[in-house]
Amino acid sequence: MLGAAELHARARTATNAGHHTRACSWARQGLERHPTPVERALLLTTLAYAEAELGHLDLADGLCRDALALAGVDDHTRGTAHGQRAVVLLRLGLPSDALAEFSSAIRTLAADDEALGRNLLNRGNLRLEAADARRALVDFERAAAHAERTGNASLLAKARHNAGYAAFLLGDHVRALTAMDSVASFFAGQAPALHAVWLQDRAEVLAAAGLRDDAVADLRRAIDQFRAGRARRAAASAELLLARLVVTDDPAEGLRLARHAASRFAAMGADLSRLRADAAAAVCACAAGRRRLPDVERLLAELRARGLADEARRLAIAWCGWLLAQGRLTEARRVPLPPSTPRRYEPWAAAVAAQRQIALGRRADALRTLRTTLDGVQALASTLGSLELQTSLSGALTRLGQLGLSVALARPDVDLVLEWSERTRAASSRVVGVRPPTDAAQADDLTELRALHAFGGDPARQRELRRRIRERAWQAGGSGATQPVATRDELGAALAAADATSVCLFVSDAELDAVVVDGAGGGTLVRLGPLGGLASELAGLRADLDVAAADLPAPFAPRVRAGLAQRLAQLDASWLAPALARVTTRRVVLVTPGLFSLVPWPLLPSLRDRAVTVPRSATAWARAPARRALTRPLLVAGPSLRRAADEVGACATHWGDPEVLTGPDATVMAVGTATLRSDVVHVAAHGHHHALNPLFSHVDLADGPAFGYELDRLVTLPDTVVLSACELGAVGAGDDPLGLATALLHAGVRTVLASPVALSDEAAARLMPDLHARLASGSPPADALAASVAAFGPDAPPLVCFGAGW
Repeated sequence: MLGAAELHARARTATNAGHHTRACSWARQGLERHPTPVERALLLTTLAYAEAELGHLDLADGLCRDALALAGVDDHTRGTAHGQRAVVLLRLGLPSDALAEFSSAIRTLAADDEALGRNLLNRGNLRLEAADARRALVDFERAAAHAERTGNASLLAKARHNAGYAAFLLGDHVRALTAMDSVASFFAGQAPALHAVWLQDRAEVLAAAGLRDDAVADLRRAIDQFRAGRARRAAASAELLLARLVVTDDPAEGLRLARHAASRFAAMGADLSRLRADAAAAVCACAAGRRRLPDVERLLAELRARGLADEARRLAIAWCGWLLAQGRLTEARRVPLPPSTPRRYEPWAAAVAAQRQIALGRRADALRTLRTTLDGVQALASTLGSLELQTSLSGALTRLGQLGLSVALARPDVDLVLEWSERTRAASSRVVGVRPPTDAAQADDLTELRALHAFGGDPARQRELRRRIRERAWQAGGSGATQPVATRDELGAALAAADATSVCLFVSDAELDAVVVDGAGGGTLVRLGPLGGLASELAGLRADLDVAAADLPAPFAPRVRAGLAQRLAQLDASWLAPALARVTTRRVVLVTPGLFSLVPWPLLPSLRDRAVTVPRSATAWARAPARRALTRPLLVAGPSLRRAADEVGACATHWGDPEVLTGPDATVMAVGTATLRSDVVHVAAHGHHHALNPLFSHVDLADGPAFGYELDRLVTLPDTVVLSACELGAVGAGDDPLGLATALLHAGVRTVLASPVALSDEAAARLMPDLHARLASGSPPADALAASVAAFGPDAPPLVCFGAGW
C-alpha cells in the first residue's frame, strides 16, 4: 500500500501534467493514510491546486487555510501553502490579499530554487492581472533563471512563455512571439489543458498583430483542449477572449460566448471573472445594435470599483459608439472615454472618439485624434520585420484613414485630402526597411519545402513546413522607424525632378476620387463619381485578360483582343479619363487602391502614349532612393517554359557581359548568389500565386520553386527586377498589396516590371528583348516599358511598372 508521501508525489505529477481530477484522487487517498503534519500540509496544498484548476475556488481556499493552521510545519512547507493560497485568492478576485501571500511565500522559500521560481512565476501572473507588466517581466525572467539552475523544464517553459506575454503587453510583439515559439514544442507535448494555455496567450498576440483568423483558430483549439482536460474555468476564460475577438465581425456570436462564460464563472463562484464576462456581453450587445442594453452605467461603476480598467474602457467605448449610432448625441457626449493609451484597443477607441468629435462639429480635434492613433499603430508596424505582420495591421490603419478622409473631403482641402488618402494606403510602404539576420533554420525549411514541392512529396509535411517558415518570419524585428506622409510640396519637388505628374486614386464612401499633383506643386481634387458597377467591370476584365493570354486559334484571337480593348476603353472612359485628362506630362505616377490591382495600366487608351509607374504609395515614390545605372544584368530561364531560353538569349544580346543561367544551372542557390552581384535581374519562368499566403507565391527554377520568403536570405538586392511570369501580386489586409512583386519592393528592389494577371509566353518573348535593348541603353524602366509597349502595338502583354520607375 502506498504511503502518504508516495501518494503526494503521484498527485503532484498528475497536476503538473494537467490531470487535475486524477491529482485530487491521489491527494485524498494520501490524507487517509495518517500523514505527518508536513505531509498533511503538502497534500492539502496540492489538493487545493488541483481543485482550483477544476474551478472549486472556495474549497481550495479552505484547504490552504487548513494547511497553514497546522502545527509542527516547517517554514518551507508553510511557504508552499502561502504560495498556493495566493493563487486561489487571486482567482477569487482578492489581488491585494494574494500579493501579501506571495510576499510571505517568497521570503520563506529563498533557499529553494525550484519553489522560489514557481512563486516568482505566480507573482508575475498576479502582476499581469494588476496591469504591471514591467515588474511581471522581471519576475518571469528571475523564475526562468531559477528553473535553469534546477533543470526544471516545465517551470522554464512556463516562465519563458509568460515573459513573452508580458513583453506583448509592453508592446514588443516580436519578443513575445519569439519567446512563445521557443517553448512551443514543450507545450505541444503536454496535456491538452496545458497546451491550451499556450494557444490562448499566443492567440492574443496574433490578434493584436492583425492575424485575426490565426488567432480565432488557435482560440477554438484552446477551448476544445480545455474542455478535454476538464479545465472549466480556463475554457470559460478562452470563450471570453474569443467573444472579445469576434465582436466586430460577429457580435451575436460574441454575445453568446460571453453569456456562456458568465454563467460558467457564476457557477464557480468566480465573481470577478463573471463581472468581466458581463462587461464583454454588454460590449457585444452594443456592437450588435441591440435596442435594449443592461444597465451600462451601473456596470461601468462596478468595473471601475473592482479595478477592471480595461473592461471599463472597452464598455465605455462600445456604449458611446452605440449611442452615436442611435443618434443620441447628448447622452454620448456625457460618456467619459478614457484617454488614449498604446494598448491593443486604441484604434477602436480612436474611431469612436473621432466619430463623437465629428458629430459635435469638432473636425480638427477628430483629425488630431486619428493622426495620433495612426502614428501609434504605424510605430508598432515598424517594430515588426515581417511583411505579413506589417500588412496585417493595415486593416486598422485603413479604417481610421477612411474616417479621416471623409472629414477631409467635407472641406475639401487638397493638402488634407492628399494626406488622408495616403494614410489609407499600404502601411508597410512607410516602414523603414531593415534586412533580417540570416536564419539557418528557415533556410533549411525552405530547402526541404522546395524539394517536396518539386517532387510532389508528403502534403502534410509541406503544410507543416509552410507553417514553420511563416511563423519564423514573424520573429524578425523591424527598424523601429517610419517615414511621415509626404506633403504636396515634397511630392511636387520629386515630380518636378522626374518631369512627371501624380494621380492618386482613392475610394471613400463608395465613391472614386483622385488628387492630381504636378511638378509645380499644384494640386487638384477630381471627383470621379460612384463606384457603381466597377467591381463587376473589373471581374470581367480579369476574365478577358486571362483568355487573351492563352494560345488562341487564329479565328478567335482578333475577336478576344477586340473585346479586351473595348473593356479597357470602357474602364478608362467611365472612371479614369477625367483625372488623366489633367495630366500634361508624359510621365505619370499612378497611385491606386487595391481595387485596381489587376489593371494593366499601360494598355489603357489614356495612358498608351505615357510612361506609367505604380508605386505602393505617393510617399514611397517620393522617398525612393536615386536610380542606379544598370550595368550588371542577370538573366534566368526557368524550366518547362517553352520560350524561356530563347527569350533570355535574345535579351542577353543587348548587354555587354551578361550573366545567364538556364537549364540545370538555374537553381535557387545559383540565382540567389548571382543576384548579389547584379543590378538588373530578369526571370523568365512559370509563376504561381499562393492565395492563402502570397509570400509563398513563387517562380519555378531548375530545382524547384523560389518563394517570396527567399528574399530575406539576400543581403543585397538589385535596382530593377523583370518578372516574365504570371500573377505574382495580391491585395492583403486594408488594401495593402501582398505578393512577390510587393515583397521585392519592400525588401529594397527599386522597380519591378511584372504582370498582375496571366501573361502570354509568346508575347513576353517578343517584347522582352526590345525592353532590354532600351534598359541597356540607359532608359529608365518605366520609359523603357512604355516605349516597348508602343512598339509592340495594341496587343502588347499586360506588363506594369511597379515602384520608383525613373
